[in-house]
Amino acid sequence: MTDTDRAESHLFRGLSATQGTTLAVGWVMLLFVGAYLITPASILPLIIEDLGIGEATAASLVSMPQVAATVIGLPVGIYLDRIETRSIVPFAGAVLFVGSAGDWLAATEASVLLLTASRLLAGVGMFILWVVSVNVASNAFPPRQRATATSVIVSGYPAGYALGQFGAPRIASVVGWPGVFPVFGTAVLVVSAAFFVVTSGVSRSGTSTSPPALSDLTRVFGNRNVWSVVVVTFLGYSLYMVFNSWMPTYITSQFGISLAESGSFVALFPAIGILARPAGGWVSDGWLEHRRRPVFAASFTGASVLAVAMLYSTTVAALVGVLVLAGVFIQLQIGLLYQSVQEFAAPSVAGTAVSLASIAGWLGSFVAPVAVGELVATAGTYTAVFGFAVALGLGGVLTVWRMAESGGGAATC
Repeated sequence: MTDTDRAESHLFRGLSATQGTTLAVGWVMLLFVGAYLITPASILPLIIEDLGIGEATAASLVSMPQVAATVIGLPVGIYLDRIETRSIVPFAGAVLFVGSAGDWLAATEASVLLLTASRLLAGVGMFILWVVSVNVASNAFPPRQRATATSVIVSGYPAGYALGQFGAPRIASVVGWPGVFPVFGTAVLVVSAAFFVVTSGVSRSGTSTSPPALSDLTRVFGNRNVWSVVVVTFLGYSLYMVFNSWMPTYITSQFGISLAESGSFVALFPAIGILARPAGGWVSDGWLEHRRRPVFAASFTGASVLAVAMLYSTTVAALVGVLVLAGVFIQLQIGLLYQSVQEFAAPSVAGTAVSLASIAGWLGSFVAPVAVGELVATAGTYTAVFGFAVALGLGGVLTVWRMAESGGGAATC
């Protein structure tokens, strides 16, 4: 890479007003989406006590939006490739808001079934907002900056997890835990409207405006490289959600501190993604000359080693320090994944490719916390949390070792 190329890969060099506002408003939108999504994890003991449900059932409430994303993701992705995507953003924000209001009603009435259904509904809006924000961020920048831009905008999501982990217990102390859901749902609704306004000159500006042909879709679904990214995304998000969903409860149980205190500590794990996710894109675009695999490999290797270190941490300070470092490694690849999968796909099916990776991520986010809940209940020990994390990390290393490189001039499907 020449000095000129390296300079051009710098995201903020020559950043236009439209690009800047797109990143800023999209980041805030994903901030509140992430806060809404993680809310049950940060108040899990309250939910278990008030609703009289088990740990596995309570943990599944965290992941219900991901279940909806898994079910509707593929047809929605194909549909988004056929429309001006920003036009659906306010609708998606409204869907999530309605779901959050349903959460409040269900929690107030102590109806687990209704709470499950409302979380599923909100997941439809969540998925659309995620895919559109990734596509718009990619379209707003030239190819040399797209991995960095995508990684920057999706860093709003872990910031939202941090906001949820830190803020939800405190908001619950004021309005009750059922009231936390519509607080974040309302924020999503407002910011989604703002995103629709500021992206008027961005959507689909950098990709094909032709609807996808059947042959394009066929090549995506038959592309081994696309499926490699899908597997990596599944494993990466599974690893991410194991710690996000179970560490507050683990720290409270192991060290006898309050839920609010443990939530504050665990909030650092997703919060570090505000730096780690853009760093992964920046390193890949710049120092690694658009290669993606080295970042993926470092992410899984570091997370595996640090999961073992967490198991043997004997103080809160040591555990939190290792947890934050694990947050860095795990999140280096998130954001970069969505650019990588697009590089294996034709421009007309970029939304479909992102949706496939997103479905895998949401599926992993759902399966992992529930699986760990079952393991903890069966084994009677939280050691299962860390053993499961190590297995995911090693699976990721093996998958990355066998996958092709999407960047550095790699051909699309």
